[in-house]
Amino acid sequence: MWTIFATSMKRKLQNPVVFVNYILLPLLLILILGNALSGVFQTGDKETKSTFVSQISTVVVNEDSGNVGKNIVSFLSSENNKEMFDVKVESSSTQALKMLESGEVEQYIYLPKDLTSEYEDKKNGNIMVYGKDNNIEKVNITDLALSAYGDGYLAMEVASTNNPNIVYSHEYSNMLAAPGTTTEASTESGSNISAMSYYGVTMLVLILVYGLANTMNFVQEEYSEALGDRYLVSPISKTALIMGQFLTGCTISILQGAVIVFCAKLFFNVSYGDNMMFVFFIIIAGSIFFNALGLLLGVIGRRIKQVDGVVTLLIPVMTFVGGGFVKLDMGELSSISINEVFQRPMFDYIGQGVIDLMPVFTALIAAMGFVLIAVYSLTRKEAR
Repeated sequence: MWTIFATSMKRKLQNPVVFVNYILLPLLLILILGNALSGVFQTGDKETKSTFVSQISTVVVNEDSGNVGKNIVSFLSSENNKEMFDVKVESSSTQALKMLESGEVEQYIYLPKDLTSEYEDKKNGNIMVYGKDNNIEKVNITDLALSAYGDGYLAMEVASTNNPNIVYSHEYSNMLAAPGTTTEASTESGSNISAMSYYGVTMLVLILVYGLANTMNFVQEEYSEALGDRYLVSPISKTALIMGQFLTGCTISILQGAVIVFCAKLFFNVSYGDNMMFVFFIIIAGSIFFNALGLLLGVIGRRIKQVDGVVTLLIPVMTFVGGGFVKLDMGELSSISINEVFQRPMFDYIGQGVIDLMPVFTALIAAMGFVLIAVYSLTRKEAR
């Protein structure tokens, strides 16, 4: 078996197709797809890159002498909200309206004198926000911020009724991101992953899938044609011959996967998560599964010649349905893609830190069945 393994490894590693088709092209696809389609991804590099609308210049008139008015003014002018609001406080409504009309400020917030009393009487207090039509989006943002503050204020009151020592603070993220811009966050801690990492995973799995085509080739061509004749007259059992070739296919797939991961990380800064042992386990499991499936399909293909063409067509189709070439949400349809068995655990781990290997273990059990069926079929007395 080991002689067959060594001979096959030497033949395959000397074949330039192994390097070009199964290493160089996937790396180019990671680079091309990752850059060309990065716009459809919500998260990317660790560096935050956002475009913000300028601060909302605001004048506030507070006629309320109670705590509610004071707290709202403190909220609007706090350090945490300086990115959103540039606040000026005025005592005169007339002066505030003049500032708005002249364009000195973009909006005017009026806090009526009975705000606190209405709150204490469990009534709805009215806070007025004035702005010009060309600043309506900023006025809406202010309405949203004040509404969120009001909800939080009520929640604080309820929660602290029986525990007056609880201290709360208000802090809202900047809501002024310009329409059409993308805020990119770290993929290490977020639930999404970057375009480069996404295609780093899908292209890795694609390479593992092509392992089944290589093993099919052994059964259909090498085992059945001239090279197969030399194998069969050698003093080695059919089982050892098959297992030697199966081991060769798995080893080649593992090496291809490892090179893809190493080069993608080195040249394109692709993130596969912190635990590389998890990634290499997926590579090993995928190599075993797809080569075992290729072994079984090769046995079937010896009798049904159309199998080879069907498999050749299905590999890119399953990759497409699984989002390998274009990030598409195919819903339940994506579950028919065999690529998902190995892609999904990697996406879950990279994006969310979740490790779910049940589909992978199920695939390994199936692989054992594929190998046993193939070996039995090829080692029967009437089988060549």
